[in-house]
Amino acid sequence: MLRILENKNYLDDLTVRMAHHNTALEGNTLSQDETASIILNGVISKATNEREYFEVRNYKVLVPFLITSVEQKEKINNELIKEIHKITMDNLIYNKGEFKKTQNMIVGATFDTTEPYQVPYVLKDWIDNLEYCLANSSNDNEKLSHILDHHIKFEKIHPFSDGNGRVGRALIFYSCLEQNSTPFVITKDTKDKYIHFLRQNDISDFLDFAKELQTAEKRHIEKYQKFEN
Repeated sequence: MLRILENKNYLDDLTVRMAHHNTALEGNTLSQDETASIILNGVISKATNEREYFEVRNYKVLVPFLITSVEQKEKINNELIKEIHKITMDNLIYNKGEFKKTQNMIVGATFDTTEPYQVPYVLKDWIDNLEYCLANSSNDNEKLSHILDHHIKFEKIHPFSDGNGRVGRALIFYSCLEQNSTPFVITKDTKDKYIHFLRQNDISDFLDFAKELQTAEKRHIEKYQKFEN
């Protein structure tokens, strides 16, 4: 899987799509073309909200960081998670890269997020459990199911004051690369489905959904592979 990431055109395309859709899921209004202009050309095509600009621009740093870390075989740990947050939220919040200090909540949720003082320990358990589950999976479907299940659990921990969704989806991407599985981009038009899976803890349908997105990503990969030959 990592070999296709050496294809600059595919990597640029993936970075733009990750930046656009991951931020659009959180309310960013920039179009994919406007995101591409910022990521690829460093050009702001219109009067743009400063926050929205940095939200997408940060992916130009984030995606290479994730890929390099996987290549260096760095395991997911609390420090890596905080670094992902620091990059994702650069120029956006004062406490980037720091676990929350005050309790937060998910609007409409029927559970409480993890207490701030518990976050480092709960997250360490989350990491250990994910590693164990992946190591003891018998096939790719099981691995992907565990990655998605742990994504839901990560969002319930909600370890940061802001940016939890983006960090959680970056960790899905990271785990997929680690497991030599096709990464995928949760697109803004599927937001309602995605939120449903999170709220209902619907792993079965979430898995089917993710596999559909993997199939779509494989088509992107095949398109760019044709130009390599």
